[in-house]
Amino acid sequence: MSESLKGQSATTAGGDSAQLNMMDPLVLEACWDGARVYAVKVMNPRPSASNLLVGKTLPEAGALVPRLFSLCGRAQWLAHRMALCAAGVTTEPMPEPWELERMLASEMAQEHLWRLMLDWPALFGHAPRRARFAELHRRLACTRDSRLAFELGGDLLDLVVVELLGGFFGTWRGPRGLREFVECARRGSSVGSALADLIELGLSTTEQDAVPLLPSLSAGAWAQRFGGVPDPAFSRAPTFGGLAHETGVLSRHADTVHPALLLSHRHRCAARLFSRVIDLSECASRLRHPLANDMPTLFDAAPVGDNAGLACVETARGLLIHALKVEGERICEYAIIAPTEWNFHPEGAFVREALDTESDSSAAVSMRLRALALALDPCVPFELRLLDADGVALVVEGDQRLV
Repeated sequence: MSESLKGQSATTAGGDSAQLNMMDPLVLEACWDGARVYAVKVMNPRPSASNLLVGKTLPEAGALVPRLFSLCGRAQWLAHRMALCAAGVTTEPMPEPWELERMLASEMAQEHLWRLMLDWPALFGHAPRRARFAELHRRLACTRDSRLAFELGGDLLDLVVVELLGGFFGTWRGPRGLREFVECARRGSSVGSALADLIELGLSTTEQDAVPLLPSLSAGAWAQRFGGVPDPAFSRAPTFGGLAHETGVLSRHADTVHPALLLSHRHRCAARLFSRVIDLSECASRLRHPLANDMPTLFDAAPVGDNAGLACVETARGLLIHALKVEGERICEYAIIAPTEWNFHPEGAFVREALDTESDSSAAVSMRLRALALALDPCVPFELRLLDADGVALVVEGDQRLV
């Protein structure tokens, strides 16, 4: 692996890192009248990392970026470097594209395994696969060797077929309806059981009423839409065509057979969970055969004005965009549009689907909302607050994701 890639997966301790990591959680507040959720509010206290980069020289910014992000650090580093290259303000060589794809695929696979083997089973009371997760997570941190990466990709594909989705691959045909789908899921591992439990929680938003899925655009197309570095207001609440959109695994795999079946039956969270497993299998394939012609690209960049560049990088949570402008020796404008700002937009997927929650049980409502938040997977801890019609807190729960 190139020297410039070494250490990108680690978070370095420092004052700037503490500013972003030691913070209040994303607050998800829902008002419930005893029958349905009638109001939802998302409060995102996360400080803007881009503000810390404005005014920095290029070497200072390059040293700071790896310290600012505890999750998706490799993707954030790559987005920063590619934006600089697109702006034409750096001559520092980039690693080979196949090396970058393998780097991103291994990071995405780590995030997917964390959710699939630890968090989703635990949400429904199933035993998390800690030892298996730890072994795979450790191996994914060391994918520089092509042979080891190829073997690891094969092991991940086996994990998907045999363990995560064993109930689906153990029959001669796939499920034709929702009842067969649940039966297949129950025959699988703890992930399959969690998938069946998620379906049995109840219906979600219809496709017609749901937030639209963010389309896949090239960096050049995004640059043309923006016409420059996006302003802070847009970065905090991004829209496409004036509307909030959803990014992430569902936007990448909604047309695939099993997620499409779940969507047609109004089980959007279950479709997201199944899409995450599909995404993991694609990560495994990228480890074995990076830059395959039948795989969509994970990263792209384009100029967005004089001395300005924009980069798009796909992450486990969805599309990440960095855009910047340089004047003289320093960065004068910087924007980071992260997946959390799309999915937890004030009119985004979490808010829209939370408002469709109906139940006469506060425990059931709380479980539905926790599952929805986990399916959309914010990149910061979250706190769920369920209030009654008088504003009295019925449930206050912190993020129960396992670490």
